Amino acid sequence: MNLRDLRYFEAVARNEKFIEAAKELHISQPSLSNTIKRLEKKEGYKLFERSTKKLILTEFGEIFNKHAKHLLSQYDNTIKDLEEIKHFGKGKIKIGIIESARYFIADIIKEFTRKYPEIGIQIMEMSPTSIEKALENYDIHLGVTTNIKNKHTLNFSPVLEEQLSLAVPADKAFSGYESIDIIDLREETLIHSLSGYGIRNTIVNACNNSGFEPRILYETESLEMAINLVEIGVGVSVMPNNYLKSVPTNNIKIIPFKNNIYKSSVNIVHHAERYLPNSFYDLILMMK
Repeated sequence: MNLRDLRYFEAVARNEKFIEAAKELHISQPSLSNTIKRLEKKEGYKLFERSTKKLILTEFGEIFNKHAKHLLSQYDNTIKDLEEIKHFGKGKIKIGIIESARYFIADIIKEFTRKYPEIGIQIMEMSPTSIEKALENYDIHLGVTTNIKNKHTLNFSPVLEEQLSLAVPADKAFSGYESIDIIDLREETLIHSLSGYGIRNTIVNACNNSGFEPRILYETESLEMAINLVEIGVGVSVMPNNYLKSVPTNNIKIIPFKNNIYKSSVNIVHHAERYLPNSFYDLILMMK
């Protein structure tokens, strides 16, 4: 078995049709079909159940596919590492950040650029789930995010603790409050991030611990969209103070929680098995 056979098999398994996989691989359909037949004969078991509509992986095929994807990913990631070593000092660092991180990342980038003027930086705003996936796929080098699920292959270090406050419409009934308790939200309509975001998890858990299920009717990945919804009066939203400091307060009021008890941890994350030159670790240290 060789790398080409694995790529051919993976393309067929993903497309579920020889004709689609052949187009993707830029080879003829008979050639691809013969390769899979040869692979099945060599390994001694059937990988696909063939029908007129699509190909279905057999039990052996499912196991083979799982390991094939892992091996191909490992190989591709190794090539990426080697290319980056070859271009060390003149490459580009790709960073995925959550939206609220934009309010402290600029000063860090400025400091890094002074020390490494030849290294470019690409910054992409992403959801926590997308950051984690991009790190695992070697699509980005570093992530700045609130929520880490995969703690086996990803290394993370806390960067800061973001204080959380409530944004309400300026004419809201309790907009005159100087501070609030989480229980004050039991009758409120919440505008929040999608499931899996760190802030949402913090607030949902706090509400549950206070004996009620939060009424989340509006969900968005964007803090800007959330604040727009608050401004037009459809609900209230818990947000990081770093973001709220940048928001015009004509149509909203920002109310802290009593004793400032709710926070969201922001982390710098990288893949534990990926090669990172010293300049990358310098950037990590600058973020701490």
